[in-house]
Amino acid sequence: MRCRPLRVAVLLAAVALLAPEVVLPVTADAQTLDDLDDAERVVEGLEEELDQATEAYEATWAEIELAHEELEELRRQERRHERQAEEAMRAVSLQVRGAFKQGAGSTIELLLASEGPQVAVERAAMVAALQTREGVRFEDAVASNLQLDQIRGLVEDREDRLQELQAQLDAQAEQLQDRLQAAESRATRIRSLVSRQRRIDRGPQQGIYACIFDSAFRFRDTWGAPRSGGRRHKGTDVFAPHNHPTYAFTSGVIQRRSHSRLGGLGLYLRGDDGNVYYYAHLNSIEPAGAVGNRVTAGELIARNGSTGNASPSAPHVHFELHPGGGAAINPYPWLAAACF
Repeated sequence: MRCRPLRVAVLLAAVALLAPEVVLPVTADAQTLDDLDDAERVVEGLEEELDQATEAYEATWAEIELAHEELEELRRQERRHERQAEEAMRAVSLQVRGAFKQGAGSTIELLLASEGPQVAVERAAMVAALQTREGVRFEDAVASNLQLDQIRGLVEDREDRLQELQAQLDAQAEQLQDRLQAAESRATRIRSLVSRQRRIDRGPQQGIYACIFDSAFRFRDTWGAPRSGGRRHKGTDVFAPHNHPTYAFTSGVIQRRSHSRLGGLGLYLRGDDGNVYYYAHLNSIEPAGAVGNRVTAGELIARNGSTGNASPSAPHVHFELHPGGGAAINPYPWLAAACF
């Protein structure tokens, strides 16, 4: 399963166009490999979304870079228009100051002072040309200022849009990453659970079962072995380190817990197969092992111990099997099928 790292952010608009949000299976507990398959599909689906959204982000990032280049070009144009406008306005100012100093009749006086009609005509043409040129400069200055206003408005709008888009990218990146992590966490939990499960098709033992310990355990068939007080052993002692995780043998409901002189801290699991399974000498019971809880084969329900009539030097679970809740039978073949 691939696990691509999320880049800086993911495009919100692009992700919104992807498939609707994928949800985890609604079943409360994983029961079979089918549940693992469902969880894996969720993770893979989210990773595909992540891939697509990341590609969209990369395209958008390129667009943002291009937009920045466009903004720089607009700013260069802005500076050029500013210079042109300043030059034109300086020329217009000089013309206005010159006309003010000369007075309103200066042009007529210039023409009358000419040395003949031909010179007067030439001077008139020159004055007209100068006036036209200054008029054009003034119009250019006005046009440049208008263009500057438009360019500055475009720059402002573009920068606002880029900030908005970046905020959306960041928000969607966090949301999608959270969904991916949640799905992966669920898949990891189910993988761990399923790794302890085994489908058994053996006479009356039909369904999914799990060894009560996942490692460092040992047991043998001691059914009927003598015990103190003339008793006979009615279960199988499964030895494991003190406080070792202890799992549900099959899926079902925690029926009750007990505390007695012989059995110490005990737990009764009524399996979906109709049988009752008794765990004795426990050190503690996990939250999932609370009475009334539904548990899944392989789910952590307790911790191994030596309470009751058990030696602290040899912590173990005394495990019993009561078909249909009746008299106990030898659980060794059932345990062997699930553990070996």
